[in-house]
Amino acid sequence: MKSKTVLLPAFLLALAACGGEAPKPGIPPTEAPPVSSNVPQDARPITWLEGIYATSSSPAHEVYDLFDDDPATGWQTLAGTGPDEGIMLYFTNALPLQSVQLVPEEGSFQEESAFIQTYVNGSLGESGKPGDNIALGKKPVKSLYIRFVKTGQEQTAQREKEGAAIAIESFPANAYVGVKALNMLNDKGEPMRIMPPKRVFGSLSASSTLEPEMAYSAANLFDSRKEFVWVEGNKTSSGEGETLSFNFEEPVNITAIQIWNGYQRSDEHFAANARVRSFEFGAKDGTMAAYTLRDTKAGQKIELTTAVKGQRFELKVKSIYAGSKYKDLAVSDLVFFDGHRAFVLDSKLPEQNQAALRNKTGSSPLTQIFNRRISNSVEEAGVITQQSLILRSDGTFVFYSNDTMPDGTVSQTLADGNWEMVSSDAANFVIRIFGKWNNVSDFADYYRGRSSKKVTRIFSDELFTDGSVVRGKKMIGAFYIR
Repeated sequence: MKSKTVLLPAFLLALAACGGEAPKPGIPPTEAPPVSSNVPQDARPITWLEGIYATSSSPAHEVYDLFDDDPATGWQTLAGTGPDEGIMLYFTNALPLQSVQLVPEEGSFQEESAFIQTYVNGSLGESGKPGDNIALGKKPVKSLYIRFVKTGQEQTAQREKEGAAIAIESFPANAYVGVKALNMLNDKGEPMRIMPPKRVFGSLSASSTLEPEMAYSAANLFDSRKEFVWVEGNKTSSGEGETLSFNFEEPVNITAIQIWNGYQRSDEHFAANARVRSFEFGAKDGTMAAYTLRDTKAGQKIELTTAVKGQRFELKVKSIYAGSKYKDLAVSDLVFFDGHRAFVLDSKLPEQNQAALRNKTGSSPLTQIFNRRISNSVEEAGVITQQSLILRSDGTFVFYSNDTMPDGTVSQTLADGNWEMVSSDAANFVIRIFGKWNNVSDFADYYRGRSSKKVTRIFSDELFTDGSVVRGKKMIGAFYIR
């Protein structure tokens, strides 16, 4: 079967909607916005997001800066990153959208060869260039992923390795993707004002965390990435009695919690691990109220019996739905609500985890490829293999592979998940990668009911290097880096 070239991100999930008419941003639901004759009112209808993330962000130019109504700010990837990075938006309510436009930062793209791909509700959408109005089909959109496939700044070197012709693609160390604005039109062609959850600074902790802690940290609860989770690490239980503590730097009012239960990386991950059945929530050292969750991957918005105010709160697991394979309890994501306005806890835990991981890598060659896409194109015996790998400093990875046969048939694979250090020295490293392996070429037939092939499965592999080649032991092939 010939297959259309599609690289479908494994982390695109269609999530359950939560409704409600929303107040103006930054204004408590019980207050009216101030009126000033000197300040023009923003007439664009507000579109609320339940989550947003970028796969790479400069600390000084975060993805939230695209939606702060300040034309002087914008989003940038880390220096040296760009190709195969992207932005994800999860909408609170699925709604028909006409188009999306990314206004590029001057100099960060060579627009004649740049290429942007959209994915709508996890399916391949339209593509375009920076500055284009990319059509979204006026169909209900719950999730929108925007992937930067090509920037035009990539550089290619030709090599002959082990009898095969290899094109090694690199990206300049000082280059990046920069976007000044993200503009969207609704199905009526009207400009929209996109409003992500508010960020409130603070700290969070868990009573236990499964090793490796980088992969299963409580920091994953507020990153909007449903496929990365907090997992408890108590060897004597299945999660009952575990607690999550939330400490805000300023007083907040919580009227509801939305929870994405279990390990949502795939249906197999969800079933294999334990999920929360009932829990208690309230102000720390105060009155706790009991709540029950359904055993579903859909996001569940729990309205609190009584709103709670303060700075310190606690969630305690009371009972669980048992996993079919592992006893470990997982929770993928959380969002708090004050009335209709969503907010998340923004802590220093992600930065602390990344610093700890960098310390573990020491002076190994891994530090030279952190966050840098490794990309090869190899032609051998008439088969062209195009593949790329990114090992990120936050302990995550993504792998793409296309095999084009002489008859034009394309076999496509995508894998993503986490990695952990096994060993390292100044010349070598060994890391374990684990997550979800997707046979992308079989997706279309599978969802049409024409195939019973297992297109997604849990996998793990080990990668090692001598400084010039990164190789997998089982499933990941060789990557030449110079």
